[in-house]
Amino acid sequence: MSNVAFLLIVVVVAVVGSVAVWLRNRKPTTFMSSVDDFQQEMRALGREQSQPGGSRRAKGRGPSSPPRGASPPQRDGVDDAPSDDPHAGE
Repeated sequence: MSNVAFLLIVVVVAVVGSVAVWLRNRKPTTFMSSVDDFQQEMRALGREQSQPGGSRRAKGRGPSSPPRGASPPQRDGVDDAPSDDPHAGE
């Protein structure tokens, strides 16, 4: 086989491979593909099913949380917060 034939085979294989990769990775151009992309982005930005009432922000930072520095609400008259006093639990 001559050098030109070998070079021609390599070029044809490279072109066929490049076209196959391009066809596989190109963006879809149908109308519904853009709608599907938009829905996928909305699902990524939306809250997850496991968080029915919250958002992805840190807990305690939502609009219904008390302002910083405010004491936490007490339940049944008992303060669950740890005390600095070492003899408080006795």
